[in-house]
Amino acid sequence: MTKIKKRDKAETVAEVIERNTGILTEDFLYPKADYYIKNIAEAVQYIRDFIKNEENPVITIVGDFDCDGVMATAITEKSLAKYPVSVHTRLPHRFSEGYGLSVKIIDEIDTGLVITVDNGIAAYDAISRAKEKGLAVIVIDHHLPPVDKAGEMKLPPADIIVDPHIEQESEFSDYCGAALAYKLACDLCPEDDLSELLVYASIATVADIMPLIGDNRNIVKEGLKRINQQGLSKGFSRLLTKLYLDFHISEDDYGFKIAPVVNACGRLYDDGAERILRLLTEDLSTEEIEHLTDFYIETNNKRKEQVKEGLEHVQGQIGKDKFPIIVYKEGIGEGIIGIIAGKICEKYKRPCIVFTDSSQNGVLKGSGRSISGIHLYDALNRISDLILRFGGHAGAAGLSIKIDNLEKFSEAFKESIGEIHVDNTVYYDLQLTKSNMASVLEDLKTFAPYGEGNPRPCIRMKYIVNGAYREIGDGTHFKISGKGITVFGFGLAKKYGKLGYPKSLDCIGYLGEDWYKGESYFKFELTDFRA
Repeated sequence: MTKIKKRDKAETVAEVIERNTGILTEDFLYPKADYYIKNIAEAVQYIRDFIKNEENPVITIVGDFDCDGVMATAITEKSLAKYPVSVHTRLPHRFSEGYGLSVKIIDEIDTGLVITVDNGIAAYDAISRAKEKGLAVIVIDHHLPPVDKAGEMKLPPADIIVDPHIEQESEFSDYCGAALAYKLACDLCPEDDLSELLVYASIATVADIMPLIGDNRNIVKEGLKRINQQGLSKGFSRLLTKLYLDFHISEDDYGFKIAPVVNACGRLYDDGAERILRLLTEDLSTEEIEHLTDFYIETNNKRKEQVKEGLEHVQGQIGKDKFPIIVYKEGIGEGIIGIIAGKICEKYKRPCIVFTDSSQNGVLKGSGRSISGIHLYDALNRISDLILRFGGHAGAAGLSIKIDNLEKFSEAFKESIGEIHVDNTVYYDLQLTKSNMASVLEDLKTFAPYGEGNPRPCIRMKYIVNGAYREIGDGTHFKISGKGITVFGFGLAKKYGKLGYPKSLDCIGYLGEDWYKGESYFKFELTDFRA
């Protein structure tokens, strides 16, 4: 820890949140209950007319292989269950097909209506092919469309497009794909109990790192209420039980426990996303549920090991300059390069792209992550002549390049972003004492959920170690179970040992609550500390 500094004069949680979000406290806590989204009503009417007017209506839902795409597909399929229509789902295969709707997928579909969820806005060629075949197409997406050199959007020729990023009329634009699918479901099934679909949308909103303000705050806050009341499908409930998430599920559990398991299958197996979709949409036997949930958890554990090994492989390629990081390592799984890029980006505070080999000879697949203030998609768009294919948004993107262009691309990408000046000062928002701990925790709970767009206030706390220390997990983490408060140091066990296991700590981190046998306890998650 180099230097500790209080960020500003804010003395309450409310003042910190107002500064972080730029939204007045009352507007933040009580956002609108209903937001207008352009073309949602038109999409619903189109679907109803299609079902009514076709003799044997067929709808094919095309999603994606990540948590958002799987949840969006499940939501849309379940919302159509009450209608007299044959519904098929198609998720792209990560390794053999790549992201989103493709001409190959369209060539499999002979008739009916195609609804893309969490993809489609960039699928100009595939949707052109669909229209040539006489298929109807509705695009429901939240990604940015491609733009030409003049900055003009190139939109696909779909019958209806729902994407708040392509227009200014929607009252909120930062939905994920599953949240837009949920909004469609609300209009398709206004009289139905959509609690489970709301839970899916809330998980995807956190998993896809959407800002937790406005309508996203509504979705996640209400979704957390519903998931903690249970009443979910047998399969999904069993998965939560096996993840030890029977009670008091939080947004952190969404991001660090549930979403990784949902994502893991699609990261490690070509058709893995279809395997997790079964749990969300099919009426499975108890035996099938037990087998599948065990498989999902084992797959996630395997994914963790692969990420650990992948990080070890690329560490030596990371320079100490101030430019964006680009690394290439053959043999790393395509499905985990995004996680590795995210971890490198977080550690070095610089945008990062990790490349690996693809199934196509001479082509590398890459996944990038960025830091606040640097728009990754825009940076890639400025050098799009060196890229075969790319898509994404400000914080994350996927791309493919020719291996022969790697060096040229690396130089162009660094030039597109420029030097990055990192402030190594450790900032905190509020000082914690024994006397204000309970009131600060209550205020923190009032302004939850926390995440992108609404970061959790960072706390400074002086702590006298008065409990048992033990290493947890894989030995890189530690836990001190003290009187009244438990301190966690994830990834910090080595540092604590190097300092000689000090008994007095100057802590920086986050205050929360832990639950055990129905009782809550204060917990403090360290981001850094010094003796």
